[in-house]
Order: sequence, then structure tokens, then C-alpha cells
Amino acid sequence: MTCKILCLNLLEGGQFWDNIKTFIEREQPDIVCFQEYGNGGEDQPLQYQSPRRFDPLLAGFEKYYSPELVQVWPTGPVEAGNCIYSRFPITFRHTVMLHGAFETVTRPADEKDFSHYPKNLQHVVVDVQGTPLHVCNLHGVWGLDGGDNPARLRMSELVKAEIADHQPLVLMGDFNLKPNTQTIANLETKLVNVFKDELTTTFNMRHKTNPGYATAVVDMFFATPDVKIINKACPDDDVSDHKPLVVTIEVP
Repeated sequence: MTCKILCLNLLEGGQFWDNIKTFIEREQPDIVCFQEYGNGGEDQPLQYQSPRRFDPLLAGFEKYYSPELVQVWPTGPVEAGNCIYSRFPITFRHTVMLHGAFETVTRPADEKDFSHYPKNLQHVVVDVQGTPLHVCNLHGVWGLDGGDNPARLRMSELVKAEIADHQPLVLMGDFNLKPNTQTIANLETKLVNVFKDELTTTFNMRHKTNPGYATAVVDMFFATPDVKIINKACPDDDVSDHKPLVVTIEVP
């Protein structure tokens, strides 16, 4: 049984909605893992109302949403976090805080330091025609340098403890750090880094001014060795300030 999985940092709830919609309709994924999923009220701009947009688009999918924080924008408070949509039944749901605790953060329009923002890991099990597939989705500890630090190393240990010896399993997300770090090496002791050394950047440079982003790979996809990769891509669709990852696997 094959399964197509899509991973995307939405950029503040989904700024480029029309492009995202077209992209998802084209790809027809079975599982979608989002970061920066906004759960704002009806008084907020539509980009912050992710459920209002994605629930109809992914009609028939089950959903698991894990809030990380409330961001107070100039327009008001918006809860945000990670979200998994699955065409297959979700039989297990769990969230692990990787950094900090759920809190309310006032966000100025010119915010440049997100290192104190809470982050979490989602872990679900989906029933793929009788086979339990573990799916983990995270948004990693932020830092402009992209290197190891105590918070990121602790994050890798928390992730390793959560994935334990579960198989088959996939792990993905915006890790907010470079792949050639001890943090990522810790995960590679248990998992295969599916795009290892193949990507130049996972940022969409249409929306970045710092040239350093052009050589930064922060969005990653891992799998246990028993998972067969059928196809993998990092399309250059204009759907966010990040590029999406699309991986088709064969569930053993």
C-alpha cells in the first residue's frame, strides 16, 4: 500500500492560500503535516483561520491539532501550532512539548527573535488498511545560526524517546536548524534522512531577503529503515516562505 505524505510550514496560517489550495489539489496527498497552523477566531484575517480553509479542502480527512502558543498580533490573539490531516483513520494521538510551555506571546510586526517561542512534536498512528503507521510532525527550536545548542540537543533526545522503537514510522517538519549538526545526527542513529545531502535550500527565496537562506536546509523528512521510499520531491511551488516536501512511501 502506497501513501503520499506532504509536509509544509504554512507561513503564519497560510498567507498564500490560493497557491496552497492549487498545490494540494494537484498533489492529492493521503497525509498532510502542517507547521504554523493558525486557529484564530472569525474576527481574524482569513490566513489565521486555517481550519475554516483546510477542513473543507481536506474533507473526509481526520485531523489532529496541537497548539503551541497564542500569538497576539496587531489584529488580535491567534492560537497556532502543528496539525496533521489523514485520509486514514487516526487511532492514537499524542503531543510532546519540545521547548517551553504553551503561553501567550505578544508579537510585534517586526519580530526578529523567535527562540523563546514554544515548540511541540505531534505523534499519531494511522491505520493504513490494517497496518499502523506512526507519523510524527514537529516545529523545531528556532535560532538564526542553525547550529547546535542545549535546547536543540534536548529536542533531539525528546524526539528519540518519543519515537522509541516504533515501526513503521515517519518524522518530518521544519526543524529550524541545519542538517550537519549533532542534533540531526542523534536522530540519524534511529532514522533514515530521506533527503540527506540532496537539497540546497528548503526556503522559498521569493520571500527571503537574507542570502543565507539560499543555502539553508531546515525542512526534513525521516523514516525508519523498513519504510520504502517510492518517490520524493521538494517542489518549487510558491506556497510559503518554505518549500514543501512530498514523499510517497510504501507501507510495509
